[in-house]
Amino acid sequence: MKFTYIALGASLLANLCVAPAFAASLINPTLGGAKDVILYDANGTNTFVNPNASLASILTGNASSPGGNVELFASSEQPGGNFNTPTTLSGTLNGTAMTLSSLTATDWDGFGLQWFGQFLTTGLNAQGQAARANLGDAALYGQFVQAGGRQIFSDPNLSYVNQDDTTGEVSIGLAGHFNAYSQVAARIPTLASLLRPDFQASEIVKVLYGDAPAQYLWSFSATPSGLTEVSDGMSHSGNYEVRFQGRLPDHPPASVPEPATVLGLVIVGGLLAIKGKGNRNIG
Repeated sequence: MKFTYIALGASLLANLCVAPAFAASLINPTLGGAKDVILYDANGTNTFVNPNASLASILTGNASSPGGNVELFASSEQPGGNFNTPTTLSGTLNGTAMTLSSLTATDWDGFGLQWFGQFLTTGLNAQGQAARANLGDAALYGQFVQAGGRQIFSDPNLSYVNQDDTTGEVSIGLAGHFNAYSQVAARIPTLASLLRPDFQASEIVKVLYGDAPAQYLWSFSATPSGLTEVSDGMSHSGNYEVRFQGRLPDHPPASVPEPATVLGLVIVGGLLAIKGKGNRNIG
């Protein structure tokens, strides 16, 4: 019996010594700019439009469970969509001011051709690679712009904004199509025959973090989200996580033990008390 107490107690203590990972989330999220948004809630299987959804609740997911999302610049692909004024989501992350934004035509002037080069490298099939070699990136980019391709990737759907309290790394979830081919091919028919049918591509988010220069984040690799948008059965099926190195506060908030940790401490304490009583009764 004594050995059983010791073994069980040692096992519990070993588990407790593994510190749980703590992550900070965006505090006081607020919409700004054009406020052209759609709020999507989630029920574990589907995402669905919910105008009354809480931003704070939507943004509490992570890579393994993205949850709902907020779409910035929701009218991006509609005639008359405002491509000059961004929609923003602002808040603080571990005490640092942060703004996430949809894109404008001016934003694309700065980084568009660079992004498009990566898009082609990742997404082209053999026929597309031949066309790229023949026409060049600039000519293909002109076709992309003319067909409204920039607007397709300017309306990020934000699922979560988290920061690792140990490393300081910031992670942002972008909800999108796990397979982006159908989304792009339907809107840009001239590219349909040039793209791989299984290629992946996220929308792009502009990030202003503290006093750092603006950065544009995107990904060409998705993981299954476990969700689909209820009306089309395809949207939000992929989670594209983008990351950058953030800063941590000088005095980070004290971590609150997880419930499982507290329960483990109670169990160990109880076992030690029982063992002590047993020893006193011997002899």
